[in-house]
Order: sequence, then structure tokens, then C-alpha cells
Amino acid sequence: MRIKALVVLLSIFLVIPLYSVTKIERLGVHPFMKKRVITPQDLRNIEKYEADLKAGFEMAGAGELIAPFIEEIKAGRIWDSELKPGDTVKWMLFKERGKVKVVTDGLIAIKKPIKAYRVTFFKDLKTYDFVIPSICANISLMNVTEHPAPECYLEVSPGRIEVGNPVILDLCKSKNWVKGVIKVSLGGKEISTIEATKDDCKKTFTANEPGNYKFEATVYEEHEIASKNPCVASVEYWKNLPPQCDLKVSPQKILTGEEITLDASGSSDPEGKLKGVKFTIKSDGVVEEKTISEAPYVYKFKPSKAGSYKVELVAIDDHDVSSSTCEGSYNVLRRGFFLAETGIMSQADPRLFLPLRFGYQYRINQNYRVAGVLGYNIKIKGSSDEDEYGNPFTADLLFFYQPERFFIGAGTGLWLVKNENNLDFIVKAGYEVYYTDNLGVYLFLEGRIPYVNFDEKSDRGVVLFGGGVRF
Repeated sequence: MRIKALVVLLSIFLVIPLYSVTKIERLGVHPFMKKRVITPQDLRNIEKYEADLKAGFEMAGAGELIAPFIEEIKAGRIWDSELKPGDTVKWMLFKERGKVKVVTDGLIAIKKPIKAYRVTFFKDLKTYDFVIPSICANISLMNVTEHPAPECYLEVSPGRIEVGNPVILDLCKSKNWVKGVIKVSLGGKEISTIEATKDDCKKTFTANEPGNYKFEATVYEEHEIASKNPCVASVEYWKNLPPQCDLKVSPQKILTGEEITLDASGSSDPEGKLKGVKFTIKSDGVVEEKTISEAPYVYKFKPSKAGSYKVELVAIDDHDVSSSTCEGSYNVLRRGFFLAETGIMSQADPRLFLPLRFGYQYRINQNYRVAGVLGYNIKIKGSSDEDEYGNPFTADLLFFYQPERFFIGAGTGLWLVKNENNLDFIVKAGYEVYYTDNLGVYLFLEGRIPYVNFDEKSDRGVVLFGGGVRF
């Protein structure tokens, strides 16, 4: 009798525990809502049962699901379904004597399917699937499906690039995502936002200002859950500033055959390196172009042609960008000049001569010169009316010191005249009253005396005051 009474009692509760699974054989005996057939509209009024819902969900350990569950029902997101024999539920709410109770790990053991409603929602990377039988509204959690969290992976390439060129922003290796957002910042200030999708996972970005750009990405799964792992990359955008040229020309005045140095070693590139420098030498057109591709960018050479030259220097960087032009100049001086001289020559006899001279001067270096001069000296006044002294011919060789306009020199010369041929010692000093590199007009004072008269009083000494032209 006791066994029969126990069976009857269990049948009243309609549940039979079996190996930790609770068999549910009948529905509608302990309904959550008392109505023969419950409709979706009835469910929308579920707020009337909010206190019971809260108690039941909390007993089931799912208190955090009350709000989204009610929200789904109030929004009308209720779908027709059915509850079939063999279905399982994780838990089911029901009422016994007006109190909410929960049965867990339930096995539906009814004989045939019954109509039900299904409510499904997503929360915290889980999909919750509820079924509500239409004959009792016993809210049951059937399934919980866990979804993997989205993981962001951002590749930005290249890591260093010149402004005006695009970088590639690649989110393709991200996991469990449908869309992504990349925030671009410079100096801590957000300047751009780029959106991507799983089907369009590569984007580009182009900067027009130099700097270190930061890219911070977040990807989202289909329910707008954001990735939490760090997803940051950076790119250095640099601006190719033009190189700076620097030109030193030394010396700036030389003689033909002397060495001149064009020094561009001070040229530089602010953010890269130089590819080379190009010298262009001009004088009534381009004379020479010289490109040097290795430091220290110095060009030495010996000009052979006199003239005034202009030098233009351009520095070229490793991106083939040229600097502005640096300019310099130098003068190449002739070594040789023709000379023409005249004046008044006085001899101690006394006699006066008008010399007519023509010669050639050669610069040994910037300060020293040598000159050869031939002259014919016309006697314009003799020592007496009967003076038969002829017109001397002279041939002189002199060495000079002439750093600028003033010059002083000495040498030796022939004095050839009828019945008197001498070898003279000559001293000469003068000043160029008009001076250019290629032309000079000068005044001079010259004295000469035969070597044979050095040890005695001589009446053969000659003094010449004159002028000349160097051309």
C-alpha cells in the first residue's frame, strides 16, 4: 500500500527522477499561467508575472537573463515551435500551490508533440534558447550555445613610408568577426576612422604630413560584441625634404695650370642620404659638368684656359630630389702678357732718348714674374751739336716681385750702339694705375748702369721715367 501511495503521489507531481534526469510526462497540471491555450499576446503581458519570473530565474541561477528575456517577449520576437517527446530542457519553471518552482535537467516524456513558442536571444557571447508550451507557459531553457570571442589582429605595412603614399591596413587574420573599426591618431589626437568588414578586410590610409601615426583596431562579432585584445600598430610617415647644398671654391683666383678645389663636402640631406652632387662650370656657356657619387664630394682640377668662371652645384638625394642651386666663381688668370713701353730716358753725358719698347711678361706664380723687353731708343738731344752718339738698341731680361699693383724688379740687359756695346745692370720699380686681370696701365722708374763702370764714376748711367701697357 505504501508503494502504491508513493506512485500516486509522484504522478500528482508528474515528475519521476531517473538517474539524475527528471522525466516530465505531463504538462498543463502545474501551469505557470492558468489558461487553456496561451497565445503570444498573453505572453506579451508577461510583466504581470515579473515577480514570479524573477524568483524562478534566480532559483535556476539565471537572474541575469530576466531583463533580456522580458525584452524579447515585449518586442514580440516570439516564434511558433513545438515540444516533442525526447526533448531535453536545462530547467523548467512551474507553479505548485501558487509558488514558483524549478525542475532541472528535464527529459520531455510526453506521448506526442505539443504546440509551443520559442524565444531566443544573445547575451555575453551566448545564445539562449527558451521554449514555452502553449498549454501551461512553463518557461523552459532548452539550449545555451557559446560563441567564441572576437579576436583582433592588425597588420600595417610598410612600417616607414614617405608622405603621400598609402599604407595597407590588414584585418584579415582577425577571428570570429564580421566588421571592424580602425582609429587613426597622430600626436594623441584622433584624425580618422576607417571601417572594414570580413569580406573587405584590407583598407588603405594615406598621410600628407610627416609623423608617427598610431592605428588602433577593434573587431566586432555579429551581435556587436567587441574584441578586447590589444590591436595596435604604428607607421612612421616621413617627408622627403630637399637636400642642402654647400659649395666652397678655393682659391678664387689662380693662374692657368694651377689647381682649384670645388668642395661640396658640407652638402647634406636632412632625413636621408645623398646620392651625389653635380658641378656645372660655365663661361659663356657650359664648359664642364662633373657628377660625383661618393663622399666627400670634392673636385680638384687644373684649368688650362684663362677666364672668369661660374660654378653651380646641385646636391641629389637618394630619392632623386635635387637641392636648390649653390653658386660660386673663380678667375683663371693668363700667365703671359705683351708689354709696350715708352717715356723719357736721360743719360749722364747728358743725352735724352725716346725709348720705344715691346716685350713679353710671364707670371711664374701669383707674386713673381719675368719679362723680356726689346727697345729702340731714339736720341732726341745729344751732349753737343756735334754729338754723333747713335740710337741705342736694348735687349733686357728682368725679374719682378708684383703681389698686386706695385712692382719692383731687377735684371740685366744689352746696350748696343755704334762703338759702345755694354752689358747693363737694371733696376726697375713701378705702379699700375689701371689694373684688371688682363690689362694694366703703369708708370715706372728705371735705372741702368754698365757692369764695367761699377768701380768708377760713370757717365754712362741711364735713368728712364716712363709708362707702359700690359695686355
